[in-house]
Amino acid sequence: MAWYGQGLLSLVDTPTDLEQVTLKLALATSSYTPNRDTDDFRDDFTTNEVANGGGYTTGGVTLSSVTWSYDSASDQVRLDFADPSWTFTAPKTWRYGIVYIDTAGADSTDTLVGLLTWDSDQTVSTSYTLTIDSAGLLYLDVT
Repeated sequence: MAWYGQGLLSLVDTPTDLEQVTLKLALATSSYTPNRDTDDFRDDFTTNEVANGGGYTTGGVTLSSVTWSYDSASDQVRLDFADPSWTFTAPKTWRYGIVYIDTAGADSTDTLVGLLTWDSDQTVSTSYTLTIDSAGLLYLDVT
């Protein structure tokens, strides 16, 4: 997973406690062309988000148990959360997962935080759980 540059800049410029906001993970199709340098808000990918219905809700799932930690062995500040899951009742296909801050306002105000990329399209029509590495999904190296 990689940070969105503009989102990370926003978090540093206007400090936001990611443990206190609503973080979501949305899924986008391979039609989305991520640009981690310029994409900054949710409206940059909504036209390529997985279609609503069949077990997927537009906007994705709310992430829970969001925590920051510091690992002195690797000199990394890490962002972690509980494994998100979906129960699909119809086939859904995606290539990207986008972590963003849901402001409950317009898509143009929801800051993009991180981008998860699968090597190929994922098509699932049953339950799906994204297993997050125990070390966290996003990190900042402080060396």
